[in-house]
Amino acid sequence: MEIRETQIEDVLVTSPHLTKKILDLDDEPKLIGRQMILPSGRLDMLYTYKSEFLLLELKIATFQKKFIQQVLDYKNDLVDFQEKGKLLRGNIIPYLVLPKINSENLRIAENEGVKCIEYNPEEVLKYFYNEKLKPITAFVEIKPIDIGIWNIHLINKFIYDLLKTNSIKELRQIYEGSSKTLYNKIKFANELNLINWTPNGDYIALSELGKEYVNATDISSKDRLNEAQAVLLKKYVMQNPYASSVVLGIASLVESIFALSKNTYPVPISFLIEYFTYHSGKIYDWQTDKAKFHGAKMYSNYAIDLGLVAKTDNHVYLTPEGFKFVIQMQLHKSIKLMDNLIVN
Repeated sequence: MEIRETQIEDVLVTSPHLTKKILDLDDEPKLIGRQMILPSGRLDMLYTYKSEFLLLELKIATFQKKFIQQVLDYKNDLVDFQEKGKLLRGNIIPYLVLPKINSENLRIAENEGVKCIEYNPEEVLKYFYNEKLKPITAFVEIKPIDIGIWNIHLINKFIYDLLKTNSIKELRQIYEGSSKTLYNKIKFANELNLINWTPNGDYIALSELGKEYVNATDISSKDRLNEAQAVLLKKYVMQNPYASSVVLGIASLVESIFALSKNTYPVPISFLIEYFTYHSGKIYDWQTDKAKFHGAKMYSNYAIDLGLVAKTDNHVYLTPEGFKFVIQMQLHKSIKLMDNLIVN
C-alpha cells in the first residue's frame, strides 16, 4: 500500500484497542510518547503496559536488517535515560511492526531480542473508517429517496389542509383517492421539516417551519411555490444539508452541477444523470437508466422550484442563487461535520 507511515501512526495512537490487537496484548497499552527525539533518531511510539515499556517502531516498507539496529539503538537510548533518571525504571520491550514478515525476518529479529509483528495497513484504515470516522459521519450516509412527488408545490394543498385537521383519519376522508398518495405527501412534507409527525401515528401538525411556509402563502397562487416559500426552504436545505434524504438529495444535485461545471458548461443532462447517481450514493439502488433518469429529473425539479437550477431539454445551469447556495452550503456542511467530530 502506498501511504505515509504517519497516517498509520495517527490511527494507532488514537486507537489503543487496535494497538492491543496488533501486538496481541491482554489489555490496552497507554501511549506516553510519540515521535520522541532520542540521540539516535525519532522513536515512533512509546507505551506503558502493566510494569513494562513498549517501544514501537512502525514501518510500511518491507523488512530490512537496518530496521533491527534502529530499534536496538532506540532501546539503548531509553536505557541510558533510565540510568540518568530521565525515565522511570522498567523493562523495555522493543517492537518492529511491518506489513509483511517471513520466517527468516522473524528469526533475525528474535535473535536480536526484537519482537517482529506483522500488520495489514488496509485493515488499519478500515478500522479507522468503521470505528472512528463512520460514527462521526453516519448522517453523511443518508441517500436521496424517490417518494413519487415530482414538484414541491404538489404538497401545498395538503399543507393547507393541516389548518383544518390534525388527524390522519380525517385527512383520508379529504383525500378519497389512494392512501399511498396521501402517505407520500406526508412523507415528503416530513422530509422538508414542514410537519411534526410520528410514523404510524394519527396526529400530524405543522412544524414551526411549516407555519412560516403557510404564512408566506400568496392567496392568488396557493397551488404554486411562491418566492417567499422557496426562500424559506432554500435556507433550510442550505443550513441543514443532512437533515433528511430529500434535503440531502437537493443539496447533492446542486453540488453535482457545480462539480461538473468545471469540465463543461452548461452541463449536459446526460452527464448529470450519471454523476448525480454516484455522488448521491445511489449507484447500487438506481441501476437502470430509467431509475437514474427519474432520480436526476425529480431532484433537479426540486432545485428548479427553489430557484437554484435552470434546465433546457439537454442542459442544466446553476442560477446566480445556485452558485451562492453551493458556497454557503459547503460551509454549513463543514460546520456540521466539525461539530459532530468535537462531540464524539
